[in-house]
Amino acid sequence: MAKLMYFAQLAETLGRTAEEAALPAAVVSVETLIAWLARREGAGWKSLADGKGLTVMVNRQPATMETAVTQNDEIAFIPERQ
Repeated sequence: MAKLMYFAQLAETLGRTAEEAALPAAVVSVETLIAWLARREGAGWKSLADGKGLTVMVNRQPATMETAVTQNDEIAFIPERQ
């Protein structure tokens, strides 16, 4: 399972700081992961939809939308300061 971590106001909006999730086979990159998360119920998840204003780290390394993700990764979502 992938470990997903949420920081700052994103954690507050989602009501959680972390979770473990079994990623569907179609989730192969940061972009597809964000799209999958954005389809979850609740307005907080929809705020992820475009990935703007968001820094993503995969295994503690800066990631782009094209960065690959797997079931064994640790993925952090860090909103940019506003």
